[in-house]
Amino acid sequence: MSDPNHFDVINHRSARTEQNGSQPDAVMTSYPSTLESTSLPQAASMLSKTSSSEAHQASNTYGSVSGTTTDLTKTSSPPLREKTALVNVQSNHVGHVEAQDDSNVGVEDNNLHWFKAAMIMIAETISLGVLGLPRCLAALGIIPGVILIWSFGLMATYTGFVVWQFKQAHPDMRTLAHGLEMIFGRWGRWVGEVSQSLMLLFVMAAHVVLFGSAMAELTNRGICKVLSMAIGAFTCFIVSLPRTMKGNSYHSALSCCSITIATTIALISIARTNPVASSHFGPAYAILPYNLTSFKSAAMASSSIILAFNGHIAYPTIITEMIRPQDFPKALIFLESVAVTFYTIVAVVMYIYAGQGVTAPALGSAEPLVRKVAYGFALPTIVVAGVIMAVVLGKNLYSFTWRRRLHVTTENTFRAWGSWIGILVCLWVLAWIVANVIPIFGQLLGLIGALFGTWFALGFCSMLWLGLNVGRHLEKWKKVVLTAVNVGILLVCAGCCIVGTYGSLMEIIAGGEGGKPFSCNH
Repeated sequence: MSDPNHFDVINHRSARTEQNGSQPDAVMTSYPSTLESTSLPQAASMLSKTSSSEAHQASNTYGSVSGTTTDLTKTSSPPLREKTALVNVQSNHVGHVEAQDDSNVGVEDNNLHWFKAAMIMIAETISLGVLGLPRCLAALGIIPGVILIWSFGLMATYTGFVVWQFKQAHPDMRTLAHGLEMIFGRWGRWVGEVSQSLMLLFVMAAHVVLFGSAMAELTNRGICKVLSMAIGAFTCFIVSLPRTMKGNSYHSALSCCSITIATTIALISIARTNPVASSHFGPAYAILPYNLTSFKSAAMASSSIILAFNGHIAYPTIITEMIRPQDFPKALIFLESVAVTFYTIVAVVMYIYAGQGVTAPALGSAEPLVRKVAYGFALPTIVVAGVIMAVVLGKNLYSFTWRRRLHVTTENTFRAWGSWIGILVCLWVLAWIVANVIPIFGQLLGLIGALFGTWFALGFCSMLWLGLNVGRHLEKWKKVVLTAVNVGILLVCAGCCIVGTYGSLMEIIAGGEGGKPFSCNH
């Protein structure tokens, strides 16, 4: 990270003053020679053209220079390693002009390569999703389940591309909630912020629950569940201390390997032991008989599948920190290709061999010794994916805390680090409380997917596209088709939210898989 207290100062001094009363020329020494010996209005105009968005209008006459301040805001996506700059051009009564580059104020370095971005996206997306999918097929059947996995995967790919399009058009968008504000105003921002914060917090809680399950297997249930979840929350807190995505991208590489290895180990074990042969739950079904499922179970399963593709909430932050934001589609396609393929193989194979008795998390369906090994390998993913959510939520709250002094967010001072650590402590304590209130992984996953996952993976993104193309929805046949697609996705989102929330709440009330709040029993 560059020194936040360093600012490049560009001095523009009067070249000469003619005796006939002509005005002095402004020489801009830090810009190309084409700007030399140009007037201040001309220089301001040339600077404003380097931005994709409109800068503040420069002075029209030399007389307006004296005693005034002109702000030129460069809001375009920075090329390569350049940063977005805020240039303040000031003048005094003798025509001495200074421009200050505030590019470091509240802005992190753009140093994330597209492949590292893809690793971060895989780490935050695949961990929770893949471990709940085999159980979803047990409530839906193979054919309906696979159709939903591929359908939601395609929709998630498209809506992720929409987020990137909106970010390119509005480079100053830092979160999806900010994008909603650009479309709907202040109420859109508040709805988005509250929903985003709650979703991130609940996902963090799901990782705490999953960590507790891992500890239960590794210790033969020798540790109280409440304590094991507390250990998980503290571990995640320590790993989430870096304030940038780059600080967590190195952990993501380990995370991607760990979840792949853990799932593969469990997959091989389940296929070898074939637990369905000795299970009283029955075999797998291509299309599940009506008497083996229920509306609430199918609804909760559909919500869990949507959540498996829910990484959109972190996309604006990731795009902001990329070296080349235009490379984001590469990372997105890489993520979704890996996710859809991996989800399909793991869900189908585990369900076929474990049958209707397959568990959530799916690692629990392996034999006892293999289960321990699999959970051991899965721990990095369990921690890192939760940490990424904490960093995204923490940075939003961090920026809000210092919104009137944005330069503090990039400082290496006690107040900067103290506030950051304090925010993380509060977040992980809240996540631990939620995890103990709803300690069943599958139920918590379904509720998160229904209430929040549907909107952040599908609904809000479609709203961004519709808002970005206001007045052009029927302009050309392609726009008409895309308008229909986005309206359709919005309707699917609303339906899944209502049905999924109902099903998840009914499962929680019924106590489907057992488990009591703040209980030591696993």
